[in-house]
Amino acid sequence: MAKPIIGLIPPTGWHYYDGDARLNGYSYANLLRITEDYRAENNLPSGDVEGDVNSYICSNWPTFCHGIDMVVITSVSKPNPTSELLTDIQTWAKNILYSKKPHPLVTEEIAENRAKICRSCPNNVNWRQGCSSCIAAADRLSASIRQGKDTRTSAKLGGCRAMRHDNRSAVFFEKDTLDKSGKLPDNCWLNT
Repeated sequence: MAKPIIGLIPPTGWHYYDGDARLNGYSYANLLRITEDYRAENNLPSGDVEGDVNSYICSNWPTFCHGIDMVVITSVSKPNPTSELLTDIQTWAKNILYSKKPHPLVTEEIAENRAKICRSCPNNVNWRQGCSSCIAAADRLSASIRQGKDTRTSAKLGGCRAMRHDNRSAVFFEKDTLDKSGKLPDNCWLNT
């Protein structure tokens, strides 16, 4: 098995991508520890952390490794639209959660009316596919920012391709707290 040369720091430092997450360490040993902790905290299979990190580093920077003739270089698949939307939803929810400005919620009646509009919109798509722990984390964030509220229709919503947010949560926010981006359909509740 190829192993990184500890005295040579890879470009941009000791790091490893576990799925979409970039993990950084101040040393090789620290990077292994951070990767183990990340997998444990996110309920991911621990697998062969050292082998995975070694393979990543040696596949990308073979001159930084011993025993390079044994490295199998694998291609990294590009993200699909669903995983990109999931990432955008997580970012959107975190931005609201950590924002210093208030994000007041509307009544359940208003949220239900908005949810009915979203339900029939072609931009309302399912984002709950792929990494189960990532989906669970996004669901927890979304529930937190909407204070656990739901209506009959909102619980069945997906994400908005145009606005890049979770419709289930967005229908509960005052319109002026949401930044309009992208081309919205004429019947979108954000246009009214």
